Amino acid sequence: MFESYPISLVVPTYNRGPLIEETIASALAQESGFAEIVVVDDGSTDNTVARLAAFGDRIQLIRSARGGVQQARNIGVAACSTPYVAFCDSDDLLQPTFTKVMLRGIGEHPEVDAWYANFFLFSSDAVDREKLEKAPEGFLNGATRGDDYCVNIPNLYERVLKFQPFFPTGSVIRKTFYQRLGGYDRRFNGVGAEDFEFLLRVICNGKLGYATLPLAAVRKHDHNDSKDTLRSLNGEAEILEYSLVHHPGAIQQRAAIRASVDQRRRQAFDIAYARGDFPSAIYTAAHFSVAPTDSNFRIKKAISNFPGIMRDMAWRLTQSVGHH
Repeated sequence: MFESYPISLVVPTYNRGPLIEETIASALAQESGFAEIVVVDDGSTDNTVARLAAFGDRIQLIRSARGGVQQARNIGVAACSTPYVAFCDSDDLLQPTFTKVMLRGIGEHPEVDAWYANFFLFSSDAVDREKLEKAPEGFLNGATRGDDYCVNIPNLYERVLKFQPFFPTGSVIRKTFYQRLGGYDRRFNGVGAEDFEFLLRVICNGKLGYATLPLAAVRKHDHNDSKDTLRSLNGEAEILEYSLVHHPGAIQQRAAIRASVDQRRRQAFDIAYARGDFPSAIYTAAHFSVAPTDSNFRIKKAISNFPGIMRDMAWRLTQSVGHH
């Protein structure tokens, strides 16, 4: 079976009752089927488990106590019996050709440790452009190109500091490589953009391939963890600071990482200030490696530290005159 279907699928889920059936249906509709589909329920309190019962033995369901998506992914991978493991979040969809394209890439480039797939965002009323179309010009320059994928993207660590098209949904990783990395890190449970840290370890420690076809559909809805841009920016900054201490190879990108952290901090500061979230603005302002010197920042920082009524009056004034 492994020769024909060497990929298992792990679907971590938590309270996705209204969406989980569509996700599993997309996994079962593959032109080249998965060897097994392992769903890890992370302590759901809604009807997720009841909805999964309809799939019977077509899926393997593992129920665990609430521990976060990182723990759920790690539990799922440990339960898989195949040499490669794919991931799909329980609100997303896989295109019918997903495994077929990935199997071709694996066959032609067995040296690649982890594959990621291009994707598009969708919601109940709209479909966005595919992610790769939003990449800066030349993002894949210098890569070894195949018909539907590329490998050996140069300077990838530095490139993903500026543009990040690699998402857990639609990724396929060699199980032994995953285990060698230690899987997803549970210490980032609740941190915005938690998967970014794992991606950076993949880039530092292995070979990455990228399917340029949009093989996954990432759903946007009110309960997305990534919906809050402020949370995601602060999470990315925290992860990048962690990488400087813990990721081999990151030190070579120290200047670029520091600049990227400060860029994210500035975006987070401006968003927090615009929302009137002064505790977040004050926190962010205190964590720049090189604090901004422009007058716009200095004014916002000063106002954020004003006493309550004075601060609110000054904030409304800056909002009305366009200091966004």
